[in-house]
Amino acid sequence: MSGLAESPPEPSAPSSRGRRWAVMTVVSLGFVMMTVNWFDLAPTFGPISAEFRVEIPQVALLISAFVAGYGVFHIPAGFLSTRLGIRRTLVIGLVVEGITGALSGVAADYTQLLVLRIVCGVGASIYAGIGIAAVSVWFAGRAHGFALGVVSAMFSLGTALGLYVWADLADAVGWRRALVAGGVLCVVTGAAVGVVFRPPPGGRSLTGVRITGDAVRQTLGNRRLWIYGVAFLGGYGSFLAASQLIAGYGADYRRFSTAGLASLIVGLAGIPGPLVFGLVSDRLGRPRLVLLVAVLLEAVGLLLVPATGESWFWVPALIVGFAFNGAFAVWETIPGEDRTVRPENIGTAVGLMLTITAVGGFALPWAFGLLVPAAGYTTGWVFLGAATAGLALLGVHARDPGARTPEARVATSPR
Repeated sequence: MSGLAESPPEPSAPSSRGRRWAVMTVVSLGFVMMTVNWFDLAPTFGPISAEFRVEIPQVALLISAFVAGYGVFHIPAGFLSTRLGIRRTLVIGLVVEGITGALSGVAADYTQLLVLRIVCGVGASIYAGIGIAAVSVWFAGRAHGFALGVVSAMFSLGTALGLYVWADLADAVGWRRALVAGGVLCVVTGAAVGVVFRPPPGGRSLTGVRITGDAVRQTLGNRRLWIYGVAFLGGYGSFLAASQLIAGYGADYRRFSTAGLASLIVGLAGIPGPLVFGLVSDRLGRPRLVLLVAVLLEAVGLLLVPATGESWFWVPALIVGFAFNGAFAVWETIPGEDRTVRPENIGTAVGLMLTITAVGGFALPWAFGLLVPAAGYTTGWVFLGAATAGLALLGVHARDPGARTPEARVATSPR
């Protein structure tokens, strides 16, 4: 790890202002490749199903397998970041995901692929929470919603690339080579993140400190984080199911010739969504209200999926992508703005919230896969919409976090 030793904080204000935008840019590129390697498997479900002779429940389980790995390692990733520093942890996450993403392309059978997707999810888990923390320590109290809106937009861009562009790549070179290409690019991006990222001035604690029991208890026992996590559980899991299964539903069940466009729109709609909702949240200073509106709008989009014909099938895809990613941009600002969460523990706080939502990310696609053969697609979509709206209403019991001032965002802790 000596080659990734943390550098001292930047000394001057002008260079710091330039550095924070450079950090946001490279971390955002990391999110692009993180999500490409997450969603690039979806366009290969057809060839995988034929080659490994599996049906929709097993295919849907590949989605849940990634999210299982993604969900279980968020909190350990936070501890890793506290101890090793943000920079090293970011690199570890992308390298692990990239290597296992590439190995997915050489899996010999379904079981190997399933295991590799779990480990690939672990790598994404490490990067996701710490990537959010990396931006938060530079932007908390100052354009925080917009900055994380950019990050979320890159998440959406990666989703669109994985679902749509990688579909063309898989058609051109085969599904195995397409997965290998995505994994290699992910590793290269991880190296770039390691070169560019530095902690902000005064952020010595972000280069690695001792983990204390008090800090762990304070972070993991934070009631506000738990409420926000549960409130977004349905919206999070439903998006993962809808974004990867809507095209297959439109093409195979509804026989829509333009169903593939829905996958592209789900991703592209998420690019303006987080920017709009992030800016609104920054202006209003009321993330709870903005988050609730966005998640309820996502629920409306999910309920519209089985009700629209071919000419309007793009509308629910647009609503779901726009609303979910807008909600996610606002939701992920909560730990960074909470004064009770120390800067070096923001990654763990984000990890806690992502772990809670990962329950939905695992359970809802799996439940959807079980409901469809038993009760039909309409029941499956209604279930996703109801789960999204019902859990979102729990958010009315959460309070907006006490805002962290820019000066306090990198308060240091003793080693």
